[in-house]
Amino acid sequence: MIKLDLHSIVPAGTADDSLLEYMVIAARSEGRWVIVRLKGRQDWCFPGGHREEGETMDEASHRELYEETGATDYSLSLIAEYSVDHGDRISWGSIYEAEISAFDPLPPEFEIQEISLVREFPLDNTRFPGIMPGLMDWLNRRL
Repeated sequence: MIKLDLHSIVPAGTADDSLLEYMVIAARSEGRWVIVRLKGRQDWCFPGGHREEGETMDEASHRELYEETGATDYSLSLIAEYSVDHGDRISWGSIYEAEISAFDPLPPEFEIQEISLVREFPLDNTRFPGIMPGLMDWLNRRL
C-alpha cells in the first residue's frame, strides 16, 4: 500500500497547469458535506478524480462532480491547489468547492456505490488518511 501525505496547499494558479493531474471537490449540499464511497470499498472520500487527456481542470471537475454525485444544479469554483507526497515524488491537484442543490440518480455503471451527506467528514474511515485531516482542517478554517 502506497502512503500518500498532504504536502502543501497553495493559492490557485501557483502550480503550472501541466503539473495538475487530479482534483478534489469539497462539495456541500443543505449545509452538509457530500461524500462518496466507491464500489468495492468501505471508506469515504470527496468527489474528484483525474483529468482525461485534452480536458482542462475545470472541465474535468464538472465531469467528475456529475459522475460521482449526479449533481445537476450546482455552483463550482476553484479555490486552491495542493501537492501530495508519494514518498518518491510530489504530485499536484486542484481543490474545488461546490454547492449542490439538485442530484440525479447515478447510473449503475458509474463507479460510485453510495453518496452520503454528513455534518463532519469521517476522518476515521477515509480513503486518504494522510491527506484528509490536513485538507479538512484547511477547509474548516476557510469556511
